[in-house]
Amino acid sequence: MKTLDTEHDLEKAIPFLLARAGARMGNAFAKALKPFGISLSEWRVCASLRHSPNQALSELAAHIATDLSALSRIVDRLVVLGLVVREKCDTDGRSVRIALSPAGQALAREIVPLAQHYEAVALSDFSAAEVKVLRSMLLRLYRNATPLA
Repeated sequence: MKTLDTEHDLEKAIPFLLARAGARMGNAFAKALKPFGISLSEWRVCASLRHSPNQALSELAAHIATDLSALSRIVDRLVVLGLVVREKCDTDGRSVRIALSPAGQALAREIVPLAQHYEAVALSDFSAAEVKVLRSMLLRLYRNATPLA
């Protein structure tokens, strides 16, 4: 009786390796965010809104790869903290756009150098060319995984 598929090596499985690397980086950065009073998930929303302002909730959910119900709770908390605002869409009165408030913009500007530092540490023994290839491959991997979603 065969109990284990010996062809599958967890230590070489890309989803496992990505999740493990992401968890290590995310957990470390989450600790660094504590003094700012926001969680890693809240930071991801702020960073996404800094990159692409005035997103609909569905756009934001797709961009940060989270489900709408969890994102709605995160946005609610960020609104209470005064870091984001909900604005009615000019063209569609039913649609709401999410944007950073001035306080959210200031906080994001303050955190970005810290985020860049954490990324630099994680990439410290990669060459510039390797970083470029890694980014390209991760973007391609994400696009390729679209049918799996």
